Amino acid sequence: MAEAPSKPGGAGLFAKHVQKRFMRAQEMVLQKIGKTVETKDEQFEQCANSFNKQQADGNRLHKDLRAYLNAVKVMHETSKRLSLTLQEVYECEWDGQQDLHPIIENNDLLWADYEEKLSD
Repeated sequence: MAEAPSKPGGAGLFAKHVQKRFMRAQEMVLQKIGKTVETKDEQFEQCANSFNKQQADGNRLHKDLRAYLNAVKVMHETSKRLSLTLQEVYECEWDGQQDLHPIIENNDLLWADYEEKLSD
């Protein structure tokens, strides 16, 4: 029978992780009972807090930008529907009827361009 190829350092790696966790647990117990002093790295704490704040701000910004882009898409669709309604209700004998179609096309192109630029 062929044996499955073993991963190099598999058992040693496992033992190393178990030893590391055991040492950490032992250190935490000693800190709880007051036998050792917990060390603090102030600069690391400041950097970690700064990173967490920046990450939260970035997530909030991403969420708001996504909502803004969705709102622009909805506004574009609503503008299209309004333009179609205007074309339907605009009477042929009214002034400016021939100018309405190019204005509507230009409006749609502007919205599409705006959407594309926001997506980039």
